[in-house]
Amino acid sequence: MSILQTLENSAIGTWVAQSPAGFYILLAVHSTGMAMVVGIMMVISMRLLGVAPKISLEALPKLARFSWVGFWLNFASGVMLFIGEASKMFYNWSFRFKILFVAIGMVLTYILTRSVLKPAAAGNPGVANSQSAKLQAVLNMLIWVAVICAGRWIAYIGQIEVLE
Repeated sequence: MSILQTLENSAIGTWVAQSPAGFYILLAVHSTGMAMVVGIMMVISMRLLGVAPKISLEALPKLARFSWVGFWLNFASGVMLFIGEASKMFYNWSFRFKILFVAIGMVLTYILTRSVLKPAAAGNPGVANSQSAKLQAVLNMLIWVAVICAGRWIAYIGQIEVLE
């Protein structure tokens, strides 16, 4: 038996795949975590692009911390969702792209927080108005839209051909 089948046959895999509510509970948690991450990063990015200038720069690093709460909700629920369909997900192109985009997004979030949000909150507001901050904001927005699209496409696009 492969490791993917072992995961699917585990207690968590069975619960996710066979319980009437397991999959939907995890999907709700996963959606909540994604809404936290994407929503917060969109607000921060739009603020850096000049929308809603009355939002305090000092509040942005605190807000960004909550995106990590959403990330960990997504991580925990995502691992369990994966276990429930490991054989299908492992060979799905959209799933692989989603994971790649999430990793890039969290790195970009970390960089944005360290290079723009914290210095701006510490009394250097000019950094939030820089071209670098605007570029980072746009990249953040694009990568999180890509995460959402790749996640939705999992159900519709691309199993990798497995040669046995």
